[in-house]
Amino acid sequence: MVTLSGAHSIGVSHCSSFSNWLYAFNETHTQDPSLDPKFARDLKDKCPPSSSPNNVVQLDGVTPNRLDNQYYTNLMNHRGLFASDQTLLSSRSTTGMVRNNARLGPAWAKTFASAMVKMGSIDVLTGRQGVIIKKCGVVN
Repeated sequence: MVTLSGAHSIGVSHCSSFSNWLYAFNETHTQDPSLDPKFARDLKDKCPPSSSPNNVVQLDGVTPNRLDNQYYTNLMNHRGLFASDQTLLSSRSTTGMVRNNARLGPAWAKTFASAMVKMGSIDVLTGRQGVIIKKCGVVN
């Protein structure tokens, strides 16, 4: 999953998918204290509390139109957009993988390609066996 999470290097996200990190983190902190402060300010500029539900930001503001390993460098700099991204730094084993993927772009790209091919061979569930997710982050 650490390798496949690198797909967050390209694309966009609606502000509503991560705004809790910026405005309602917990009872002690309104903003997640682990976020890079400049990154958090930039996100708040693009996603003010009263922003449209259609506001979006790039998943990777450094190389937004290129699938590359910049995602992992962003994580190391506490610039992961989603909780699931920054969580990759919460254990020694996944932190090591993030660090290696940040340093070794060509190796990550090769592993990512293999993982995508492997994931593509997973049987698709249809009919009553399958589930169509209508809204990310919400269980149907």
